[in-house]
Amino acid sequence: MDCVGSFQFNMDAKNRVFIPSKYREYYKGGFYVCKGADKCLYVYTLDNWEVVSAKIKALPGTPQGRAFKRDFFKNADMADLDAQGRFIIKAELAQYAGLTKECVILGAGDRFEIWNPDDYEDDTYHTPTADEVGMDEIF
Repeated sequence: MDCVGSFQFNMDAKNRVFIPSKYREYYKGGFYVCKGADKCLYVYTLDNWEVVSAKIKALPGTPQGRAFKRDFFKNADMADLDAQGRFIIKAELAQYAGLTKECVILGAGDRFEIWNPDDYEDDTYHTPTADEVGMDEIF
């Protein structure tokens, strides 16, 4: 399953946010939420989490590698959907991503991302072209 599309939802006072209905089939039964490489959150299915987790675990035992592993895993959270298709974003993760109420949910292939709308808008001004990332031959 590839996560695609863009959606807007509000986070409620209990830090609950809806997962888009087209994703729910793949995320029922549990999933992982973690800090993203940008100022956003990444949300992985269980299968995709295993792939990412294995890559993080394989980092070298250098001080930087150990520090990255600690930060990555300590801030990650296991989550599950409630009956309405929502999940709770733990406070530390919401704070990291600057989430207060409005959220933009973006499909990103093997995961979806949750952004503060203002941060997402700022980030889109920096989106490289296919040429800039060496992908021009695909199109």
